[in-house]
Amino acid sequence: MATIQKRGKVYRVQVRRAGKKLSATFDSKREALDWATTIEAGILTGRSVQPGRPPIDSQKFSGVEMLLRYSDEVSPLKRGARWEQLRLKMLARKYDVFQLPAAQINGPSLARWRDMRLTEVSSSTVNRELCLISAVFSKAMREWEVGISANPVAAIEKPRKPRARTQRVSEKDRITLETQLGWNGASKPVTLEQHAAAAFRFATLTAMRRGEILSLDWGDVYFDKQYAHLDLTKNGSERDVPLSKQAIELLHLLGPGKCEERIFPIQPGTMDSIFRTARKATNLEHVHFHDSRREATTNMAPRFNILELSAITGHKDLQMLKVYYNCLLYTSP
Repeated sequence: MATIQKRGKVYRVQVRRAGKKLSATFDSKREALDWATTIEAGILTGRSVQPGRPPIDSQKFSGVEMLLRYSDEVSPLKRGARWEQLRLKMLARKYDVFQLPAAQINGPSLARWRDMRLTEVSSSTVNRELCLISAVFSKAMREWEVGISANPVAAIEKPRKPRARTQRVSEKDRITLETQLGWNGASKPVTLEQHAAAAFRFATLTAMRRGEILSLDWGDVYFDKQYAHLDLTKNGSERDVPLSKQAIELLHLLGPGKCEERIFPIQPGTMDSIFRTARKATNLEHVHFHDSRREATTNMAPRFNILELSAITGHKDLQMLKVYYNCLLYTSP
């Protein structure tokens, strides 16, 4: 089924058929309809479904179209597709700079956007968004035949990174959050809130990232050898995470389950919402879920050397790991 939307002076068409999703931009609605008809016929008959696109006129092709095309064609291929697509659509909808033709989005215009955006969110968030915008421009320059000679993100300074967080998770704060989420730590979780509490405790015991924990299946846990295997992680490498006695006990409380079943049956977005609500209700908004990773890494530090610790946590950059490792020296829970 084809969907056609007018974006400024051009028409953007999307085709969704047989699990395929393709999009293109044209100067007229007639061209968009013809393209959609050709694409749908190709999908149904098994022929090539991506006819050559005409060169894009960068004076007509807007930043909005560029962001949305990247969202449609590139983001779905990434692990962080959901976050990336939401961020791209927000940028396209909310900020005037991306309404400009692609060729007119330059360093000064992006610098003004950067300064304004810094009044809304942290410098870390702005840096992540600039990296995403840069990826969009690079893709457009290399593969979409957009008449742009330089990536405007390279022409501006990125905000200075804030000091690394040193917040740890005290036992008192953890128990307070667990109580707010309705879990006593000794009973098998039933509600989503209770599963969120158990996932947070597991994080403080293993130094796993939130996404790694929520993607963990029972088949990934080797009780006899006391470790969990992570097949796909944030940095793209697999790794084995040793499980402490407390982590093993928690897993026995949660399970057992079938090999292909998730240990924590909760979606990342739901987890974020539940945890954020609990923090606010308990006046613990200074505690982030990711602080559990710092807490666990710091507790492991006396038992492993830094290379062993990096293998456990998945840090390829030892300087980044040092942020967690040094917490042992100057922060107490």
